[in-house]
Amino acid sequence: MMNKSELTKKLNLLGLTDKEIKIYLSLLKHGEFTPLELSRATQINRSTIYRILERLKELGLAEEILDQHRIKARATRPEKLELLIAQKQAELDQLKKEMPGVVEQLSVIKDSPSAATKVVYFRDKKGLQQMLWNMLKAKNEHLGYGYADWNLGLGRGFAEKLRQEMINRKIGSREILNNDQIMEMDKWTKVKDYDKFYEGRYLPKSVVEINHDTYIYNDVFAFSHFYEGELFGIEIHNKEIAKTQKQIFDLLWKMAKKR
Repeated sequence: MMNKSELTKKLNLLGLTDKEIKIYLSLLKHGEFTPLELSRATQINRSTIYRILERLKELGLAEEILDQHRIKARATRPEKLELLIAQKQAELDQLKKEMPGVVEQLSVIKDSPSAATKVVYFRDKKGLQQMLWNMLKAKNEHLGYGYADWNLGLGRGFAEKLRQEMINRKIGSREILNNDQIMEMDKWTKVKDYDKFYEGRYLPKSVVEINHDTYIYNDVFAFSHFYEGELFGIEIHNKEIAKTQKQIFDLLWKMAKKR
């Protein structure tokens, strides 16, 4: 049997506050209570008791009864929680159905053409994860120079999820690395069919020395780097800069050798 603390955490997941849970559990344990009796039993003031009882009644977890001309409250059967869970599930299903459209519309507003160049900074592991997730906006493919190991720097779970999402969205990836950075694909990813969307080529350091990760897609030129123990990244949103970087990449790509 779970203790009171564990039970409270479970009920919190349904949106109940600690005070609402305290009153609900008190009603379950003792049966019928007047607001005054509830206040004394829980040490919660009566004005709050009245408000919480209304909330519990709305959720179907409590009900009022008339006993000798006094209004009392009592908890409904615990099985009522199943209905509340079902309602929460229905809300979540609706949210999953509606949100993609909302996100798409908001993205159209956010990514609408602007005359000004935009520079976005990212810091720490969470920031870099967001920067890489932004690459899923690529229309066809993203290009780049590889240096750091996604699995080590950003977490294997996140890295594999990102690779899988690239496949789901049919986004190709071309990457140039130095010779000493090449590893067999099955050593760094288990995502099925990733080799159909990813191609890596290598160049010796004598041609170009790669010391940070670089990403080019759409009108974005981005890079990330470790500097004195600090992990950071920068996105530059500028059509002409991205165009120039793509041209440089394509020249080096022709020079690079296949894996």
